[in-house]
Amino acid sequence: MDVQHSVDNSPDPLLMVRERCDYNDAERWFSRLLQQRLEDLLQARRNRLDVLRRYPGQPDRLGVMQTPPDFPRDRLRLDVVEILSSQALSFVRSDSSSGPVSQTIGSDGTIFEVQTFPTKYPHIIIERTDRYPPGSADPDEISWVLRRVQNQRQQTQLNRLLDAASLVLDVIRAFR
Repeated sequence: MDVQHSVDNSPDPLLMVRERCDYNDAERWFSRLLQQRLEDLLQARRNRLDVLRRYPGQPDRLGVMQTPPDFPRDRLRLDVVEILSSQALSFVRSDSSSGPVSQTIGSDGTIFEVQTFPTKYPHIIIERTDRYPPGSADPDEISWVLRRVQNQRQQTQLNRLLDAASLVLDVIRAFR
């Protein structure tokens, strides 16, 4: 068996030989920033990451995560940014189904549909939002956000405090 292929015979990105990515300086910076923010989300240092926004009627336009003020956004190529953002979503996504599509209507008649997708990480979801202009059956924008539904770090700290308090009570009872 070729170790560079997975069981279904498709190339395995973990083991295959990969040609070097052709990033410019801005794309290198963007790739590092995206990876750091993804790690921040996974380590509970952030609760939300706006990953990608597409505009179906404007194929030459993308929305991405917020970048520092001195970031050269005009040097980013759309196809590279879209690939990097899609890879971030694929990295966390589980193979499970999605949740139901919920719908709300804005005061101007805009319809918003939100659908959540589970990830490999129990406290993080992917939230897809489609925005439909009044009277349109097609969205004018689609966004993908990674969102923490429970701050695991805060929960862990609280659990440690409760465990310590319980231990103190056990020690006091033992000496009585």
